[in-house]
Amino acid sequence: MPVEPAVLAEAIAAARRALPGVRPDGWLPSVQGAVGHVVGLADADAGPLVLKVYPASHVGALGTEVLALELAASALTLEVPRVVLRGDLSHPGVDGFVLMTRIAGTRWADLRPVLRPETTTALAHAVGAELRRLHEVRGTRYGALVVDGSSTASAWDRVVERSTIALTDYVATSGSAALATRARRFVEDRRAAVDSCAGPVLCHHDVIDGNLLLDGTPTLVGVLDFEAATWDDPLSDLAQTLVHVRFHAPGDVPALLAGYGITSDDERARLAVYDVLHVVAERAWIAHDRPHGWRGSVAALDHHLATVT
Repeated sequence: MPVEPAVLAEAIAAARRALPGVRPDGWLPSVQGAVGHVVGLADADAGPLVLKVYPASHVGALGTEVLALELAASALTLEVPRVVLRGDLSHPGVDGFVLMTRIAGTRWADLRPVLRPETTTALAHAVGAELRRLHEVRGTRYGALVVDGSSTASAWDRVVERSTIALTDYVATSGSAALATRARRFVEDRRAAVDSCAGPVLCHHDVIDGNLLLDGTPTLVGVLDFEAATWDDPLSDLAQTLVHVRFHAPGDVPALLAGYGITSDDERARLAVYDVLHVVAERAWIAHDRPHGWRGSVAALDHHLATVT
């Protein structure tokens, strides 16, 4: 998300007041994220850094990412950015900025076209294992990481909340009302499985190839962009990654699940619930925003919903 040059200049000036040696070094990401604008800075002592400016429209994203990075660093074998500095900005359209360390590596998404199939399969297995490690970080409520954010009393309450929003949006974007009813019943029929969730854990909610860094081997080395993290059912997080893997390399789904370690019927049923909810939400988003090739994507997602429900 781009920001005005004056906002970026204010953020850089604030960083330089705290770290006088820090300077822009010309680095930019291959793709700017949907939340925040990112540029590269460098400091003789701190090394390569990333400055991220957060829009005010994404309430709580800055605080969420700072807390999530701290929690994730204790659980993952992958590297995550370390927060060096956070600060406020005067512009009413932004929430503030974070200065964090820059991880060496290349986005999996940028390398995907040249990777061999057996390599992506091994990477999918490794992603599943890292998600399992992340989900060892346990919370006490379902919902926002930040203390003043929204929450629900149970995993099922959160599913009801999400399914209501997702299915309403689905129908509003020309989704089939009959298929929406089938999806709702599919979810409701699996309430017992959702209720079997042992408790909320730290969930990233966007562990996809655009947020995963590889070295030259290629091996997974880092994970980025924790601004959407919540306390949630871990299988909701896994399902989000599953939807992405299935789109790019359907044959890698078994490796992802094996790396994570799905073992029980209740886990498989919970995963199926979140798979349906993620597909419904993604289909509504695509139908609303209409990116290139959107009609084919919508048709494919509708077909998947019709098949599984």
